[in-house]
Amino acid sequence: MRSSLSVLLVALLALVAVTGCARNRELVDDNELLYRMARERIAKRQFLKAIELLGDVGLLSPVSETLDPLVKLALADAYFYQGGTVNTIEAQNRYEQFLSFFPTHPEADRARYMVGVCLFRQAENPENDQEYSVRALGHFEAMIRDLPPDSPWRQPAREMLAKVQTRLAEHEWKVAEFYFEKERYAGAIRRLTYMIDRYPGSMRREQGMLRLAQAYRAVGDLENARASLERMLAEYSEGEFVEQARALEQALEQVTPDEGPAQTALGTSVR
Repeated sequence: MRSSLSVLLVALLALVAVTGCARNRELVDDNELLYRMARERIAKRQFLKAIELLGDVGLLSPVSETLDPLVKLALADAYFYQGGTVNTIEAQNRYEQFLSFFPTHPEADRARYMVGVCLFRQAENPENDQEYSVRALGHFEAMIRDLPPDSPWRQPAREMLAKVQTRLAEHEWKVAEFYFEKERYAGAIRRLTYMIDRYPGSMRREQGMLRLAQAYRAVGDLENARASLERMLAEYSEGEFVEQARALEQALEQVTPDEGPAQTALGTSVR
């Protein structure tokens, strides 16, 4: 029993010694100075040191009501810019914590924007599950609705919304292409229609309209094929796929009414 206690005591003393060595530095009793030093470290991309300095804020003296939200926001920034999934999740938690404590702070809109960016970061590959992209989509849509017209964060939020829509559209595009190549045109039509209508800011949208026309052509639905092309040419009159769309449009005019869905070779290249 005594031997076990001795071993435990030695282990505890070793832990104290290691901890003391890890913090073998003089604490600064100036919270404002610590905050400024941390911000300088963030600017220099020395994020771990910034986190350490911000952790010292308030250890020797109380933090002012003015400084407290800035310290919390700086900690979130340090984790965010450090990168990596774990740090991004930590940053998101800290931005959300900031918003829960200081919802009317002048920096609240920026913190809200950063929450959406953190969500977006957590689903980078369009081939993976897009749960976080869907959450980011809803987040930025709500943010744009809520912000006043003169908010400086409306445009950044719109730009991020377009990025989210492009990623989600890319996911739908890949699934639609799988269906199209397998000649499962109903599935391709369903996915492409959803993509076009749900993600109007997507960079895939014009291409999706052309592919939708090709899918309708493949099943013999010439009316919807023409309608898709007309919509595309109206919305993207100088787009990347205009020539292919006009060629398909002309080819559809030459199709006789009794041609069935077996005639699927017409205009299938959209890459």
